[in-house]
Amino acid sequence: MPMGVDQGYCATQAVEPAVDFVKPQKDPLPVAKVEAKNWDLETQQPHGGQEWSTISNFVDDFSVTTNFLGPPMKAVAACGTAIHEIEHYPPANFEPYLSELAAWIQPDDYKELHSRLMLGNGASELIDLCIRIGAHQGPFAVKSDAQYKEYERAALADGREKVAPTSGKFGLLAVINPCNPTGEYLPVEDMKKYIERTCKPSTTVLVDESMQLWRGPEWRSDSLVSQRDWVRQMYEEKDIRVYIMHSWTKIWTCPGIRLGSLICPHPKFKSEMLKHQVPWSLNVFALRFLSACIKDAYFMKQTWEACPRLRARTMETLTEMFPDWEFHGEPWLSWLWIDTKDKDVAARAVEVAKKAGVSVGGVQNCIIWGNHSSTQFPDVSHGTCNGMYINKEGGVSTSYAASKKWRINWVAVE
Repeated sequence: MPMGVDQGYCATQAVEPAVDFVKPQKDPLPVAKVEAKNWDLETQQPHGGQEWSTISNFVDDFSVTTNFLGPPMKAVAACGTAIHEIEHYPPANFEPYLSELAAWIQPDDYKELHSRLMLGNGASELIDLCIRIGAHQGPFAVKSDAQYKEYERAALADGREKVAPTSGKFGLLAVINPCNPTGEYLPVEDMKKYIERTCKPSTTVLVDESMQLWRGPEWRSDSLVSQRDWVRQMYEEKDIRVYIMHSWTKIWTCPGIRLGSLICPHPKFKSEMLKHQVPWSLNVFALRFLSACIKDAYFMKQTWEACPRLRARTMETLTEMFPDWEFHGEPWLSWLWIDTKDKDVAARAVEVAKKAGVSVGGVQNCIIWGNHSSTQFPDVSHGTCNGMYINKEGGVSTSYAASKKWRINWVAVE
């Protein structure tokens, strides 16, 4: 399962640890930090995925909330065949792929949705376009300060001031539902009530439903995509513009492709933003990949059947290991949001995992000695990383004997 860390919260995957532990040595080996250099922290907003994928000892990446199945193989194959189209420009209007997506999201009337649906180079391009061109002016607010930060970044870059959502003084509100990473989820009727209660007339609401696809085969009925009459009414009667954002890179595990879509409250807002969108922002590989994903019903069936089962198993195992931890999020989500009760525990777990070349989800069979204090440390003498034993140098080995008689200690995280 993917993971994240913030103020004592993390998400992880584990199995039952071995019990025949020996008292640790007094001078265990330190855990060296492995730093990534993928961001200009003065100007850019960090995002899961890049920090882990390019570390020198990389083994596996669980740091983004993508589908554990990986990308659909049929879609990957479609990217391969798209190489033959590399000498041609992709269609500037994204057809027929835009129509295919509209028919998949709203099968009862795809032409109506088509007039309001945009494709973009990931959700990030559309977030930026919508905030600059499609939204009301004025300060902005976010439903949760813990949520995905791209909306806040784009709003600040647009010169907007951040205010509290309870202030009623915003022209733009961003809501992630389900919230990434906290897992908080509002069913569609509760979401509508929240928007009606929170937003004054002449405001814009961006609702990101990227993770809502894990809801199951009936995801549409619990999504705002099923509420086009209500969306139209909110705009016509109150001038409240409700946009629905999807980052398709999560459910189809394709961050490297960059796929996003935006459903506008009225066709005129799509037209206005298209005037500002860079031409050909999706290449032939992304468009072919999208088309193949839409048609792969079996991949979605696998996701909906396996993810809740694996999530429940992970939570059950972690509860047995750490009974005081609290778990958050819907049972169908692709990650666990965990309150470890101690930010040092969460931060140090990340350091140990990075030393092994994975995120927290790949490290198993470890135990934490001590109580909630600066003397805590993990014993990984029986620890494994993606099924291989952790060795003395912090790497992995297929042999338990090669890694048996040593201990590794936590180092303070600055």
